[in-house]
Amino acid sequence: MAQNENIERFLRTSDQVDELEKRQAMHEVQCEERWKTCFQRLEDVEKGLLRIESRMLLMGGTVIMFLAGVLVTLATKM
Repeated sequence: MAQNENIERFLRTSDQVDELEKRQAMHEVQCEERWKTCFQRLEDVEKGLLRIESRMLLMGGTVIMFLAGVLVTLATKM
């Protein structure tokens, strides 16, 4: 009788292990997709930051050139 109980317990445990393996596999697939999405978003953010940085450098250069022109104009009129 004890042997039958052990066999039944083994079969239940085996079914539980199979279910856990299936759930783990689904979880891994979902996490992989989420990470792909996160990495894609990070790449988009990096591109946006590079674009903003380029614009700021261009504006800074423009302001410097404008102020240098003002100084040269003021220096030549004095």
